[in-house]
Amino acid sequence: MRRPSSVTFSGERMTLVDFSSATILSGLIITVALIILVADWRVALFALLAQYVLSASLLAGLVPLPLAIVRVLSGAFAAAILYFTFRRAADNHRRDLAQAEDDAARLVVARLYRLQVFVVGFPFRVFALALVAVGIVGIASSMTFLGLSSDLLFGGLWLIAAGVLVAILSRDVLRLGLGILLFTSGFAILETATESSLLLYGLINISDLLLALVCAHLAALPPTDGLRRRRGELR
Repeated sequence: MRRPSSVTFSGERMTLVDFSSATILSGLIITVALIILVADWRVALFALLAQYVLSASLLAGLVPLPLAIVRVLSGAFAAAILYFTFRRAADNHRRDLAQAEDDAARLVVARLYRLQVFVVGFPFRVFALALVAVGIVGIASSMTFLGLSSDLLFGGLWLIAAGVLVAILSRDVLRLGLGILLFTSGFAILETATESSLLLYGLINISDLLLALVCAHLAALPPTDGLRRRRGELR
């Protein structure tokens, strides 16, 4: 009988399954860090899509591969909805800046579109992210939850906590939507690992699309009415 493949790390033997889980969890940490620390919406959307792929990789050990691929597809559709909304908001912002009559009107446009994505600066976001990461590592390594493995427990709790953190720190509606989608991804991991309900799994994937549509609708509400009023006041 052939021995299972393994790799050596720090004098201990680690199976390829453990190595794969560590790679997935490291990817989840990186993608969440990009969403929280980088303000550029393109980077955030790419990180969200990568997060769906990594989450589906974790789920592939719990559900058949086609069902795990469904998770990726729902994330891709949600990201596509948010992408077009981000693009439209950026185009509207550039158009209103071009139509501004003077510096005062440009300042009004900048305030209306809330160019600052987060309510706090970069150093505080780094501190908050590190604090959450340490807390989740401590919880996942010191407790058991319904017999879940440490990688599933960490992945689910990490995405849930990261989603809450993004929602707290975000000023932009679309960035808030990214936090909600992170939260649902973590919930999907924990729910699938404990319940294995296909109905609830399907509802979670559908809810991602509905949440993306709601966030896109809220973000698409034009600030042009307020802009017109401000322009009238300036005149």
